[in-house]
Amino acid sequence: MIPLREYLSRAPDSNINHYVDTKKLCETILNLSSQYGPNKAVASEYIEMNEIRKTIRVDNSSFPEIVSEDYICDFVFREKLNQEINKVNRFSTTKHEEIYRGIMKIGKSIRTDIIIPVDEFCKVQSRRRDVIANGSNGNDVNSNSFTDCKDNSNIDPSVSSKNIENYIMTYKKKLSKVEQLLNHMSNEIIHLDFYIRTNFKLLTRLCRFFDIMLNSSTSIWFQTQLIKEQFVTVNIDILLVLLSLAWKRYRDSEIKINNLLELHQNEFELIGDSELRGVENNKDKKWKPPETFTRSTTKYWVHPNNVVSAKVGIVRYVPYLIFGLSNGELETLLDPYMCVEGHNIIDPNAIEESQPITSVYLDNDKGECYSNRISRFEGAKLFRLRWYGSNEGNREKEIFMERKTHHEEWTGEKSTKERFSLAQKYVFSYLKGTMDVKELFSKGIFNKDNENSNNKESTIKKMELALNVQNYITSNNLQPFVRTSYLRAAFQNQDNNQVRFSIDTNLCMVNEYISNGHTNEPWCRLAEEVLSKNEVTRFPYAVLEVKLQSEQPLWVSDMLKRCNATLVYKFSKFQHGMAILHKDKVSVLPHWIEEFNSNNNFISCSSMSEFGDDKNNYFNSYNTNKPQSNSNIVIIDKLLNSYLNITHFDLHGLQIQWNKTVDDIQYSNNDNNDYYINSKKIRKIDPKSLFAAERVLLFWIKKCIYISTVLILLFSKSKNKFHGKYLPTYIFSYFEYSLVPLVIFVLIYSLFVYFKRCDTIEKRMVRSSEYEKKRIDFPGSSFIIFSTSCFILLLTLFLNIGNK
Repeated sequence: MIPLREYLSRAPDSNINHYVDTKKLCETILNLSSQYGPNKAVASEYIEMNEIRKTIRVDNSSFPEIVSEDYICDFVFREKLNQEINKVNRFSTTKHEEIYRGIMKIGKSIRTDIIIPVDEFCKVQSRRRDVIANGSNGNDVNSNSFTDCKDNSNIDPSVSSKNIENYIMTYKKKLSKVEQLLNHMSNEIIHLDFYIRTNFKLLTRLCRFFDIMLNSSTSIWFQTQLIKEQFVTVNIDILLVLLSLAWKRYRDSEIKINNLLELHQNEFELIGDSELRGVENNKDKKWKPPETFTRSTTKYWVHPNNVVSAKVGIVRYVPYLIFGLSNGELETLLDPYMCVEGHNIIDPNAIEESQPITSVYLDNDKGECYSNRISRFEGAKLFRLRWYGSNEGNREKEIFMERKTHHEEWTGEKSTKERFSLAQKYVFSYLKGTMDVKELFSKGIFNKDNENSNNKESTIKKMELALNVQNYITSNNLQPFVRTSYLRAAFQNQDNNQVRFSIDTNLCMVNEYISNGHTNEPWCRLAEEVLSKNEVTRFPYAVLEVKLQSEQPLWVSDMLKRCNATLVYKFSKFQHGMAILHKDKVSVLPHWIEEFNSNNNFISCSSMSEFGDDKNNYFNSYNTNKPQSNSNIVIIDKLLNSYLNITHFDLHGLQIQWNKTVDDIQYSNNDNNDYYINSKKIRKIDPKSLFAAERVLLFWIKKCIYISTVLILLFSKSKNKFHGKYLPTYIFSYFEYSLVPLVIFVLIYSLFVYFKRCDTIEKRMVRSSEYEKKRIDFPGSSFIIFSTSCFILLLTLFLNIGNK
């Protein structure tokens, strides 16, 4: 039995001691199973061979006679289990409170120790400049200026250029210390998430092991109770939001200080009050989605264990985007006293960093939209209806009708997404084509709650879009086909759309198809409908979308590397749902399906389900072809170490350096950690690569045909004249027949190189560290074929010299 410590060898003892004591619980289960249950002999034999301490001695006399053995075992095991759960609960809640207060303290210190003094410094310098311009006594102003701006750093209140620069550099040093503290808090959040996930899986796995050894059903009871425990309900979302706000304050302070230093070094005037007010006013802006989007999107798969790590890496540079809340309102989470400045207090428990999003995609019985999109035809369109939050069937619920259009690069246009909104009560008639779009536009139905509702040009544009979409839907018999629902966490600056990140978790896909479509309302399936097993599928990864209007920054690449993200070229939830739920209606599968199935099978095999469902057959299945004693040892070893598969899989990709002291935790840049960084890229095979390989093969075949033709021609003309003149006839025949295998060798070798090249290209479709450095070309192949061809030609010419 491998201890958990070996998988957490980099963690300090202070952290390891708070994990579930798997060794103690496993010994408890083995001791109980050696006294009770159907596997007494098996457990006793294993205990004796492995010299496990018999720590559990149950006194049956302490229980009433009517109590069964199952009850006694459950009672003893639950008592031990509750001790471990209480330990995990205490550590999780204490650590959560520690991180929460730590981020609050850092955010407050940024505001009071950096932002406010720097702003006051700028205001004083602005007033000083105005007084000097008006001819007042500048010395008095200078003295007051620095007296107001002094802090505990003992800065000499002088007006010299050198001291102003020192004043600014002092705050840069403070900012550097704040950055270290925020990095520490970032790692603490990742560790807390890892701690909760790991212990949850360990506890669940150990209960399953108990059921197997004692033929019990404790795991069913335990899973119901476990989701109510304190450590499971720890709110990590609020920690991420607070961390995002603290990093935003840090970035704002960094920009101010760097601008001041640059202006001072270039001898420009310092920022004035008007500019400061302009910066503050941006906090009150609320983000609203644009009507059209023109950004390059890249999608990645992220394992659920690494989602928090990805979010922590993103908020370092881009803040959370929480719809309906401005930056000023969110900052009241860091400074509750800011309510006196006109902001409303926000309840931290009411903040949800992820928003439910549901989309219903349209297609017809032939799957034309799917075929056009997966073939990436120019102008291929995709239609979907989307809503945010829950949908309880409210007829006034706002539904967004969206049209996505793909454009090839050679057209010079970028792919776009256009949309408009309408109330849910109009959706059914709109899809059926019975609704008069122009009449509803005249009533302002489509422009409800839109800031551009008074803009005539925008109204006409929306009406044309609604008419075009409705005509396309009715003419092509489109109907709801696939529904996707997930929780989306968005990251974006509220004042621009240049950089945007989104992480979709808990992705679920539902079959919306009904033969001949919905004849009556509702227009889609209701939430309370019972779904069969084949009508729903859950996606095991989180989907990370990176949307940029410029080149990808370096920090984005570093973040993707740390969270072990897998690049999936042109991944589509719609295409994936169609390929899984409607295999009979699609002829071509997405290129990532094969890799998805292999990865999904690996994850499934790492679970306890590999041992089957029948608890009574665990040991019998291993006793067929093996000696009794050996088979018992093997199966118990597998069961005992099964939880380590989860632990090792969780650690895979975790890029956090554990040090001896918690205060020194930091990101690791050590090259030795490359083992944990296996970022892959699932890409679509470029047909040009395969065509190029075929052209190379055809090229060498053509050359071999030329050589063969020359050989046949020369030998046929020189056969009668040359035999016996310089060499014996049999030697000449040997030369003649030996050249033929050489030509065949060139052909076979060319074919071998072609197959190897195609295999390498297909493997590079999933580019990992193993295949990323593997070359597609064969450097020695050209030399081998060239040398063989030259040898054949030279030998042929030598043998035909006698003709002259």
